[in-house]
Parts: sequence; C-alpha cells; structure tokens
Amino acid sequence: MKICFLGCGNITQAIIDGLLKSGISSSGIYCIERNEQRVESLRTQNLQTIELKDLASMDFDLILLAVKPKDALSAEQSIFKMAPAAAILSVVAGIGIEKYSQPNTIIRAMPNTACAFGKGVTAIYAADQSSAGFKNAKSLFSKIGHVLMLQSEDEMHRFTSVIGSGQAFLFQVLDIYLKELEKISTTNQAAAKSMFQDFISSLVDSFSQEQNFESLINKIKSPGGTTQAGLESLKKNNLEKILKDAFRAAEDRSIEISNEQ
Repeated sequence: MKICFLGCGNITQAIIDGLLKSGISSSGIYCIERNEQRVESLRTQNLQTIELKDLASMDFDLILLAVKPKDALSAEQSIFKMAPAAAILSVVAGIGIEKYSQPNTIIRAMPNTACAFGKGVTAIYAADQSSAGFKNAKSLFSKIGHVLMLQSEDEMHRFTSVIGSGQAFLFQVLDIYLKELEKISTTNQAAAKSMFQDFISSLVDSFSQEQNFESLINKIKSPGGTTQAGLESLKKNNLEKILKDAFRAAEDRSIEISNEQ
C-alpha cells in the first residue's frame, strides 16, 4: 500500500510508528509537512517528504488528511485539485464528511495514539463502505490495532470522547498515582518509574484473567479496611460523575468543532 500523510503531528507520527513496527516498508510512506523540525524527524525514519503539487503526478492508495480542523476543508479542496481521483482518509477531529467538497468520497477515521504500539482503537466511517478506499483504510488500521466500523457518523463524536480523548483522562489519573509513588521513593526516581510501569502492567494482566471490575475490586478490598475507606471517598466525591462529565465535555466540543466549520 502506498500512503501519503498530509500533516505530520502527533497522531500521524503514532500511525507511522505503528506501521513501521508492523513491518510496512518506509518506501511506501510519503509525507507533506511544512514544519522543518518535523521534516527532519521524518527523514531520520527514512520517510520521503514531498510537496502538495507532487500529488498531481503520484498515485496513492490513500491520502491521509491530518491537519488542524481550521485547515481541513481548504486542504481537502487542494488535494482534489491535484488528484481528483484520490481516496482521502480524514483523521481530523470534529469535521463531518458532509462539510467537505466531495463528501461521498471521504473516509473518516478517529484513531488514538496507541496505534504507535500496535494497540490502537480506530473508528472508521464512510458513506460508501464498499469502496476500495474504505477497504484500504480498514486494512491500514487493522495493522496497528483494532478497527470499529461505524454505521452512523454521529457515533464518531462519542467515540472521539471515550477512546480518542479518554486516553488523556486516564493519563491524568495515572500521573497522580506516579507522583504519590515518587513521594514514597524519594531517593530513586528511576526505580519509582520502573515500579510504576510494573504496577500498570499488572492491572492489564489482572483484567486479562478476569474481565469483571467488581470482582477484581472485591479481591483487593476487605470490609472496614483501607481500600474500603478509599473507595467510599471516591464514591462520596462522585468519581463516576467527574469522568462522565469529562466524556460529555469532549463529545460536546467535537460537535461544536463540526458546527464551527
């Protein structure tokens, strides 16, 4: 598969990292990027950088659009001027396909940065899910994680909130854990981070063995014990509402971005 990335920020880099680790050759990956520092970083990965005008003379299976939302619509129009038959895969948050000049040919996806480790979760949607472009998009993201095909584009807002933004919410919580651990292990911060890494890994191992959080919690807590006291504090402070409010805020912002264009 021959792919061109237009815009090479964090999510593009995560996708590229995952593809390279999956065995995809760098010779099939091209990038269009204006930021000189990013261009240099791409070249260190043996990736080829081209100009927008080069799309007129090159044939790509997918052109992945990964610019800022404010630049997405003009960028899409520029692509079609250069390559009218291009299959455009947009990973731009909040911009519905109906906003683009050629909505019936746009494939929309929302990946997360776990793609870099081959553990991404990506939602994809297109009006025509039988097209070669859509099949190529599904194949692309299957190489770097899980793919969820949506039946309605409206579902993308909720997916963006829970999976796209949700990683950052969990990182925020885990950052608090790490800082508390570092207070205990004040003399060796490297050791604290190593312990923390194993601590996080053990959570995944526990869930892989028993995929029921209530059961996992019950194995840790005891009536009247320290864990019970902490859990009651979380319930009193309504942790569930705090997280659900964060999901709702992210979803609402996704809808707002769509309406702003």
